Amino acid sequence: MRLLATAAALVLGVLIAPGAGMAQDLVAETDPKTPEEERKALRLPPGFEIQLVASEPDIYKPMNLAFDEQGRLWVTSSIEYPFPPEDGTPGRDRVTILSNFGPDGRARSVTQFAEDLTIPIGLLPLSSKEALVHSIPHILRLTDTDGDGKADDREVVLREYGFQDTHGMTNAFTLGFDGWIYACHGFSNTSTVEAKDGEAITMQSGNTYRFRPDGSAIEQWTWGQVNPFGLTLDSLGNLWSCDCHTLPIYHLLRGAYYPSFGKPHDGLGFGPAVMQHLHGSTGIAGITYYEADHFPEEWRGTIFVGNPVTARVNHDRISWAGSSPTAIEQPDFIISDDPWFRPVDIKLGPDGALYIADFYNRIIGHYEVPLTHPGRDRDRGRIWRIIYVGEDGSNPPPTMPRADWGAASVADLINDLAHPNLKVRLRATDELANRADGEAIVPALLTASADDGSAERRVHALWALDRRGALPEDRLAAALADEDRAVRTHAVKILAERSAWDEDQRAAVDDLLADSDPFVRRAAADAMGRHPDPSQIASLLDAWSAADPADTHLVHVVRMALRDQLRSANAWASLPDPLTEADESKLAEVALGVPTVEAASFLLGHLRANPKAVGDVSRFVEHVARYGGESSQSDAREYARSASDGDLRQSLALLRAVHRGVQARGNRLDELSRSWAEEVAGALLASTEDRDRIDGIEVTGTLRLGAKAETLESILIDRNTTEPLRLAAIDARTSIDPVGAVGPLSRLLGSADETPSIRDRAAEALGRTGRPESDGVLLEVLAIAPSRLQRTIAVTLSATRNGAEALLKCVEEGRAPAELLREPGVQIRMTNAGVEAMASRIETLTAGLPPADEGLRQFIDERFARFASLESKPDAEAGRAVFTEYCAGCHKIGSEGAEVGPQLDGVGIRGPLRVLEDILNPNLNVDQAFRATTLGLSDGRILTGLLLAEEGDVLVLADAEGKSQRIAVDEVEERTTSSLSPMPANFAERIPEEEFHELIAYLLSQQTKED
Repeated sequence: MRLLATAAALVLGVLIAPGAGMAQDLVAETDPKTPEEERKALRLPPGFEIQLVASEPDIYKPMNLAFDEQGRLWVTSSIEYPFPPEDGTPGRDRVTILSNFGPDGRARSVTQFAEDLTIPIGLLPLSSKEALVHSIPHILRLTDTDGDGKADDREVVLREYGFQDTHGMTNAFTLGFDGWIYACHGFSNTSTVEAKDGEAITMQSGNTYRFRPDGSAIEQWTWGQVNPFGLTLDSLGNLWSCDCHTLPIYHLLRGAYYPSFGKPHDGLGFGPAVMQHLHGSTGIAGITYYEADHFPEEWRGTIFVGNPVTARVNHDRISWAGSSPTAIEQPDFIISDDPWFRPVDIKLGPDGALYIADFYNRIIGHYEVPLTHPGRDRDRGRIWRIIYVGEDGSNPPPTMPRADWGAASVADLINDLAHPNLKVRLRATDELANRADGEAIVPALLTASADDGSAERRVHALWALDRRGALPEDRLAAALADEDRAVRTHAVKILAERSAWDEDQRAAVDDLLADSDPFVRRAAADAMGRHPDPSQIASLLDAWSAADPADTHLVHVVRMALRDQLRSANAWASLPDPLTEADESKLAEVALGVPTVEAASFLLGHLRANPKAVGDVSRFVEHVARYGGESSQSDAREYARSASDGDLRQSLALLRAVHRGVQARGNRLDELSRSWAEEVAGALLASTEDRDRIDGIEVTGTLRLGAKAETLESILIDRNTTEPLRLAAIDARTSIDPVGAVGPLSRLLGSADETPSIRDRAAEALGRTGRPESDGVLLEVLAIAPSRLQRTIAVTLSATRNGAEALLKCVEEGRAPAELLREPGVQIRMTNAGVEAMASRIETLTAGLPPADEGLRQFIDERFARFASLESKPDAEAGRAVFTEYCAGCHKIGSEGAEVGPQLDGVGIRGPLRVLEDILNPNLNVDQAFRATTLGLSDGRILTGLLLAEEGDVLVLADAEGKSQRIAVDEVEERTTSSLSPMPANFAERIPEEEFHELIAYLLSQQTKED
């Protein structure tokens, strides 16, 4: 646990959390049901009915759904998932078109539009004969040129998307009011995608972005989230997403950063959350904002999300504080008695019904069990339609408003701009925006844009005119002053998309920044962010002051708009004069998002003028040190020293801030800064408080203050010193001087009287020195060490080629047990080290031994048997303290702990045996987000841990304590990533078994009750 202990174990796919309605096995123990049997197992609220639209063999595992202008339902489905073909051969995955729906919802016509795709997670029909489809590794335009219903032409629209992880990639293509296509970028993949205009974006793991249908332009929309899978729009043009592993629902703000594993924000903090509940899991897929008239009124304006973990469709009502939503958890919309039900996409149909892609499978998702698990179903998949029939069954079934919007008259399309169903309005808008017969369309749209009877018609007519390039400036100006807030909001959004503004337009947006409606104000602030000008700074500051603090989304957009003004030329020289104290504090807060010398200079002046500055002063100091001018280090240091005013804890915080900034800049601490650091470290080490002394040890090691080496040695060898201090001193002494550390570390390792933890840490530290003499010491002790220490030494040696070769030789000569070579951590490290003929040599040396997994299985079974046979139940509350000590550095339960690794809320629902397996066999199936990174440094040290982030010229690595280490990039000579878990493989031996039982009891208490 002290390095992703349960996290590496409870890998990314899903973690079950409070709110789950029923326990879910990672692998369903039931047999698959027929579609009709499954339909009967799906429970809905009174008055709703579920219908089968399609199932196997017409489709495989459905992923994305979308409708075309003929009301036909397109679906991507996969038989290849989760593995793409390795030999370059075409895949076997499909895009299927479903149509001719019967009264029972069943599609009576099934057309296989394309059948040679590879895990197509991403779909949008552009017409009845063409669609944009993601197929590894590109987004393709597939076209039926001869009218036979099958795609016979393909064009690469955007390339090339990462597919290291296949359960997210790029997905959820959603056509916006503006004609852009909005999309998600999935977990753990890195993609650099260039549009035809030459602009490119690079996305790593969760992000959202938008692109033009022809690939002519691409823009990032938001940064962060872990694995967003699903987008939806509301009538004001707000974009919503659902995400795995952070929170289920997000109301996305252009340019905002959202939480992810270990990733930093932009300096302004993360975009506001809309909920705190998790709907029973962190595996969410598919989202729809219901805006239609088929469901009763109480269901309109609410959100549905798919929950493949709990086999449910969740439901939230949206409450608004100004322009900021809060999702209020409602009873689940669909509850399945069949655990194979896996809703992964939800779409509102033009008929007002909900359509659900059911990835029907025994296994929940991606990483819950090995990807090669034979229980993965490849063939079954269902699509469901949910309609409202009324509790007495008298409500009429929904129907498609039109048979073909492509063939509809202009008058019919204009009429549809006011339809109660947002999908219908958007479909008509798109048709009117793209049809060739402009002479008939533009006059009709101009009339519609002035229709006093329908604000919806005015909104959509404005967008269609704008997309045609036919929106007159006077009509747009009138819309900016419209009596309806939706029209004003969309008019500002239209103006935001313009490449430039004239003075009248800038003045109009400035006026709307003080509009009576918060959505209009938020749209105006966003538009200003797209069109920065120093003249807007004063108005944005006023808007921030006037905003209700509860309207967090408005405030965040105003802050981002200010950030964007301050990134423009001459902005800092054009600030309002004089600045009020409140406005200066606001600008200081925003300056953290502006990586320029001018921003750093402003912050330094603010700090000097306000010794008791409001906010996180350490962040201000770090910004000055990182982005300031030539004297930035001395400026930051001198302010920090004066601001500390003798407060030792403040001195430490500001010293660390200066170091972070200097290091991210790619520099080293100068002599004066190091002298100050030695003063602070010395004072901490001399403290009587263990917390101070540990911090003093750590800062000494981090900054490599060689003058304190002797002090550290005296601590690490003193058996009267508490173990946490000695362990910290071992690490710090190794960091300061790897060569000089070999002697004292060797003495600790060789002392049979030392505690197991001290000897383990000494062995690991010797391995990190990267010195040949360290390997010699490790090998010498290996022959006489107890089994726990032998495993630690074997894992340590196997990290380098020379060490691994020496370990093999030691086993060959009979000086170490061959069982050590069965350790997964040893084998994986040897593979990474490139040991010649490793597999055959290990096979020879371990011939006759039971398989490694058999020995581990026996160990787990024995531990489980002892836990299960305890006469008295272990104290779960005592286990909370164990969790705090060993796990909270990386994991969070409720509000306690850190978010380096996955949350562990609800983990107890997995049962005692599974939890034991996850902890005791962490290398079984390590998610790509939690695989160990090994860094070979220029001074010979070797560091292994979880790579959290890359900040400027610094890599941030979580060490064996879950604490972050910051390593300058220019110190790194070699960098590798393995499939190894960063947690210690022998964690169970590092914690007393009584405490281990208490920890298990505490984890098991984190579960939910069945209905």
